[in-house]
Amino acid sequence: MTNWGKMLIWSTAILAAAAVVAAMAAIYPGRLPDSAANDAAGVGSEPVLSWTAILYTDAPPDDTVLREIERRTNTRLAITWVPDNVKEEKIDIALATNRLTDIFTVQNLRSTAFLKAVRAGSFWEIGPYLQDYPNLSRMSPDILRNIAIDGKIYGIYRERDLSRQGVIYREDWLAALGLAAPSTTGELYEVMRAFTEDDPDGNGKRDTYGLADRNDLKYGAFKTLSSYFNTPNEWGERNGKLLPEFMFDGYLETMRFMRSLYENGLMNAEFAITSKQRQWAEFTEGRAGIYIGNLDDARNLYAAAAKLNPGVKVNMTNRIAGPDGRHHVWSHAGHNGMFVFPKSAVRTETELKEILAFFDRLSEPDMYNLLNYGIEGVHYRVVDGQYVEFLKGASELKEREVRPLVSLMGMGKPSLKPYGDPLKARSDALNEDNLSIAVRNPAAALESETLSNQGEELRSLIEEATYLFILGKLDEDGFREAVDRWRSAGGDRAIREINEAHAAARGYETNGFGLFH
Repeated sequence: MTNWGKMLIWSTAILAAAAVVAAMAAIYPGRLPDSAANDAAGVGSEPVLSWTAILYTDAPPDDTVLREIERRTNTRLAITWVPDNVKEEKIDIALATNRLTDIFTVQNLRSTAFLKAVRAGSFWEIGPYLQDYPNLSRMSPDILRNIAIDGKIYGIYRERDLSRQGVIYREDWLAALGLAAPSTTGELYEVMRAFTEDDPDGNGKRDTYGLADRNDLKYGAFKTLSSYFNTPNEWGERNGKLLPEFMFDGYLETMRFMRSLYENGLMNAEFAITSKQRQWAEFTEGRAGIYIGNLDDARNLYAAAAKLNPGVKVNMTNRIAGPDGRHHVWSHAGHNGMFVFPKSAVRTETELKEILAFFDRLSEPDMYNLLNYGIEGVHYRVVDGQYVEFLKGASELKEREVRPLVSLMGMGKPSLKPYGDPLKARSDALNEDNLSIAVRNPAAALESETLSNQGEELRSLIEEATYLFILGKLDEDGFREAVDRWRSAGGDRAIREINEAHAAARGYETNGFGLFH
């Protein structure tokens, strides 16, 4: 590993470790006896559920909506909020120390620590219970198949659109420079150049740039750009064999594209150590004009930017044609991890059934509306069956009290659609359009013992090499050498195992919940 690579990893690790220690200090130590918890809360006999949830915003939510969730479900919630940028470290530490709450959020279902815990019997298998609940029994067989571990279901999936990826941009900057919205990778690069060099904010200073990115090769810009260059999604097929995405030409083309952005100052120079919160600030505070990632972020980016600049205009696109002239965008597996139930916290089948009943209620449309939009009459009102913000200040209330609650959403859909919210309507439409160009991961449900045991180590080899290439610290031969190291360190074995699992899966039958026999 290069000195630069060590410096990057250690500096990031030190910051993460400090944050983890702070987060760990607040961990709720498992299920409290109902009587003690109720005495402390000053309430009656409602069950108390402890919950570890991921925090994607700067601060945890105010209690307004949470109290309404408790009222409607006859439940008391004790939530530990874990910042997104330290979630993996926090989850690993919690698993290692067995400090687990009743409901535990796991985003990376293939992490070594989580899979080991599952196979050690640390979590309840819930597949056999799902048929007993009216909403949970309607869970998608396809998504269940994607979250299955050894053919069994261990959690409630956090349902997400199959693909919400695209390009969000400053439309007012485009207009100021007389540019059209980009529709190809070449046009996208030119817009980034113009946003950097041609003074899009008209202040006479060179204080803007094209792309705001963060230290995330998947949910940041890289993977979405990579799909535009026709890179497979995680794994792709060549000559009848599944191979990892970084062995395809599109991956190298994407690295070249981003390296040019970096070398020419068209993106934030410190992207490799930039958090999601800092990335958002670069866009909303008017320094960057393009954000590549989740299209649903557009309305929140706009709301934050408009506070500082009421004249800001934001728009988005989902179709960027690559060098092959075609449209591609990578697809999720229909989930963003799942909620699991540790046996160390949920000790009896009765307690498990109480929690499953809670999630069944949480899956109903009125509860999903609550998690999405807040409380009718406080955060919004209904007009012709659609929701509209209620009164001045509702946006700020929703930011504090509602938006962080996305972390609590399991399966289900809201019944209300936005009224007079063009960015939300557009992102919904583009997400739907993405289904026609989505590139799925053919190995999403496949298991590899090597990847289970060494996945993080192997992934770090490629991630570091990718960053180093973009930063100009590694040439193409150096990247290929990193791929060779990946192969010799266990990658070839992983490829063989994935292909064996792929061949076996073709002959599997599934039951009513999409589980492998």
